[in-house]
Amino acid sequence: MYKKDIINALFVASFPVFGIGSYISASKSPSMGYLISAMPYALIVLFYLTDLIYRRELRIRVNAWYLLMALFLMSTVASLFIALGKNLPDTTRSLTLARSILILMPFQAFVVVHLYNEKERELVRLTFISLSLLLLVNLAGYFVLGLSNYLHGIEGRVSFPFVDGIYSGACLVAVLSIMLLYYFPFARKHIGWLTGWILYFSLNLVLLFMINSRLTTLIFIVVMLLILLKAVSSVKSVYWVSVFTLPILLNTGLLIYKLLNLPVFAAILQRVDLIDVSTFNGRAFLWQDAFNWLLYDQRGLLLGNGYRGHYFLDITSNVAQLWNEQEAYHLHLHSTSLEILVSQGLVMLIIFLLLFYKALKHYRQALGGNQEMGALLAVLIFLLFIMQVDTFLYLDSLGAVIFSWLLSFMVVDKPGNDQEAIAKINKWT
Repeated sequence: MYKKDIINALFVASFPVFGIGSYISASKSPSMGYLISAMPYALIVLFYLTDLIYRRELRIRVNAWYLLMALFLMSTVASLFIALGKNLPDTTRSLTLARSILILMPFQAFVVVHLYNEKERELVRLTFISLSLLLLVNLAGYFVLGLSNYLHGIEGRVSFPFVDGIYSGACLVAVLSIMLLYYFPFARKHIGWLTGWILYFSLNLVLLFMINSRLTTLIFIVVMLLILLKAVSSVKSVYWVSVFTLPILLNTGLLIYKLLNLPVFAAILQRVDLIDVSTFNGRAFLWQDAFNWLLYDQRGLLLGNGYRGHYFLDITSNVAQLWNEQEAYHLHLHSTSLEILVSQGLVMLIIFLLLFYKALKHYRQALGGNQEMGALLAVLIFLLFIMQVDTFLYLDSLGAVIFSWLLSFMVVDKPGNDQEAIAKINKWT
């Protein structure tokens, strides 16, 4: 057994354990849940540090993009402590510390995974296995144990228990489906693999229907079309369209309603109501409030206002009254990019978008080189769009961990350039 076998086993276990921690965080103890979610990542880092002391040899293999991502993560943690200092309700020091560990630890662990691995193809396969195990755990929890999501569930719709909300479950299914689309050319070469592929992909489509997240399904369909039309490589066009997703949606709500009212979409999405669709289930009110702050207020624009900054700025009180929400601090902006802008400031949003753009270019080159990790390009494009309309990539959400993993591929120098060092680091003596 090589050292990387231990590292890879912890990595495969990390996403299912993260899901279990999310359930404990919502149903039992937030602090305990955060620490359980962070446990596999902490063990990976601890293993590396112990091995480093044993080998007495340190090689710096990270680049400047690692430092930029680390800076962004530190800013995210700082926003939590700013909110703590402003006495955000339901926030304690222990809770903030535990959540900070969960935000910081995965990315560091993912860098370690790369240090012990030579074959990127194997890492892509392990990613698919780990996320599939997370889905399996959720299927068992919901359909066998009768558990549902404590944090955010909607009656009559499937809400996986071991994710951080009903829409995260839809995103998990969409990400796995996108990876399956890439594996189809390999699966069709063998009847057994093809049968398994059809069953798995069909299951995911059924789950998307049962979860019934319209925006997630719509974005998944768009990305699927990009894959089928072989247009995922047009990263510049896709990137700039995604950046302006919210203004586009706010100005085309009626058009989208008419599109979704077509029989084929109405049958799939079930809930096609003029007011509901044109305001994106009320999200448009929150987005508009954030844009009004950006255009006319701009307090804390550069460096942010801390976690839940919109609560301290009192820019969403009208929506709280509209929805009869007594505890306005529970509201969020339903957009990762807007949350970062208001809470961490324009500087950090620019850094975040820059990291995304660099990652897109990195995976585009991998796809052009016919490397298997190019399969993750379509996943990254899905995340690029979903972050505009959901908080799936914010703070310690599942999407944020997935994004950290995707980003880790480009912050570590390619293992193949130093195979002797890789072989040495994996030996016990």
